[in-house]
Amino acid sequence: MMLRLYILLIGFSMTYSCTTAQKTSVQDETSIFAGTFIVNTLYGQEIEGNDLNVKINDRTSKISGFSGCNTYSVGFTKNKNSVTFSQPIGTRILCDEVVMNKERQFLNIFTTTKEFSIQEDTLVLYEDGKEVLKATRFIF
Repeated sequence: MMLRLYILLIGFSMTYSCTTAQKTSVQDETSIFAGTFIVNTLYGQEIEGNDLNVKINDRTSKISGFSGCNTYSVGFTKNKNSVTFSQPIGTRILCDEVVMNKERQFLNIFTTTKEFSIQEDTLVLYEDGKEVLKATRFIF
């Protein structure tokens, strides 16, 4: 009888501790600014392929990735749902004019403070209330 009571007590405590841990680990997704994303739209224009990407590291406050022709890196400071960027740096490979124009347009996003939201697997950056970038989380 004592053994059954002991097993029941252990089972109850394990179930309770697991559900408590789940409740405390859930965060508001809009406050999380991290992940790897493939850019889908840029200033309302669809981007073909997956050559523009954004890798956000919230711990180091760095964003890096591929901008169409070159790799880039930019620091950021997050304040609630807005993000301010430092000057982007990158490699200096020359590509054809179409690719270079897309790259310039993409890197221009990092010149001013943006509002952001991340919901489920979608990152959206806004400037003056307008969507300037939409990207989908890349899941390995």
